[in-house]
Amino acid sequence: MLTVSALQLIPSAVDSGLDPIQVLIATALGFALVIALARIRFDQKGSKVKNQALLITIALSLHNLPEGAAPIGATLVDIQTGLTTSLVIALHNIPEGIAISATALLAGYSRGMALLLTLASTLAEALGAVGVYLSGSLLLDDRSIGILLSVVAGIMIAICVKELIPYSVKTVFRTTQ
Repeated sequence: MLTVSALQLIPSAVDSGLDPIQVLIATALGFALVIALARIRFDQKGSKVKNQALLITIALSLHNLPEGAAPIGATLVDIQTGLTTSLVIALHNIPEGIAISATALLAGYSRGMALLLTLASTLAEALGAVGVYLSGSLLLDDRSIGILLSVVAGIMIAICVKELIPYSVKTVFRTTQ
């Protein structure tokens, strides 16, 4: 997710005509959204891990809404970027699904609930793609695409830095001791 953000989404946002400051601001907004969501206790009676599982699902679902549109937008900027973005997003959806499912299972949710959380996040991506498609050119101008790509990059970076990497490190150290 960090690689996609740094090597595809942010450069494509700059290529869409936004200046680097606008890209930085939109990326920071995506990052801030995840940080704000992290402060909410989604499961008042649940453990911290259950809240992390729900946060990851909600953040990835929000990230998947515009991510569904990212390949469409990137293709309009440059066909090669669009194809690469589509392939990379398809590949990174595998660890995304694993991140949601594994966190949900470790939090004590059932397999069925883990599957539902993963499905909700996946459906958000399809909803984002359909939304952009149905909006016609409203959401597909270069500026909108650049902002969309930047916000998605910020969400992806925040999920990695705030949740996935620290949780992975904690889990690895807990299992090796």
